[in-house]
Amino acid sequence: MAEPFIELTRADTDQHGARVLVNLGNVAWIEPNEHGTTQIVFAVALSYERANGVPLSLVVRESLDEISLRAGLVQKSDHEAIAQAWADQSGRRGLPDDQE
Repeated sequence: MAEPFIELTRADTDQHGARVLVNLGNVAWIEPNEHGTTQIVFAVALSYERANGVPLSLVVRESLDEISLRAGLVQKSDHEAIAQAWADQSGRRGLPDDQE
């Protein structure tokens, strides 16, 4: 299970960055930026924007891979792992792999 809080470094502050604790339970999604930073978008809107407002976000210096490692998440996009998962799922359904 992933740790609920991880320590990251804000990229939008001074050159040294400020250390912050991020509650992963409140994160909607995380996406890498072209500058090597990562944007974390929270599942809440800014209070002054009301409903349908702009979501609260934070830009950090850590990469998406580093955040996954720190949080204890396993991230796989290996084609062999995907094929194996497909085969496992097909086997549980009792269907040959080529019929789905």
